[in-house]
Amino acid sequence: MSDAIEIGDTVTITYEGKIEDGSTFHLHDDGPMAIEIGSGNLVKGFENALLGMEGGQEKEFKVSPEEGYGEINLDLVQTVDSEMLEQTDIKPEVGLVMQTSYGNCHITEINDDTIEISYNHPLAGETLTYSVKIINVKKK
Repeated sequence: MSDAIEIGDTVTITYEGKIEDGSTFHLHDDGPMAIEIGSGNLVKGFENALLGMEGGQEKEFKVSPEEGYGEINLDLVQTVDSEMLEQTDIKPEVGLVMQTSYGNCHITEINDDTIEISYNHPLAGETLTYSVKIINVKKK
């Protein structure tokens, strides 16, 4: 039996994720995490890159938007009047995630009298770079 990662295996990993400008969007440094491959808890491109790896192995790889969080859907981007937020305790900042009756959105742009919000995932449209280390592989 091979120790190579397959669908159904549970892998223990640490990883760091960066976007194209080099900034880190996720650093899993609070200890290793265990994940079942094929469970849908990781983006498709991340899972696919783990397949075939073995315990102790380290790898850096890129995940395209199509295999990550998808392309930006402009139908999910709206411009709202900034007065809408003036009536709340919310201080608008680019990147701020807000919960609305339509779901979670985040602020993508602030102008004098308008605010652009997006219901896309904050990493939609981004090519992601992951550095991963396989700590352990528990076969299915």
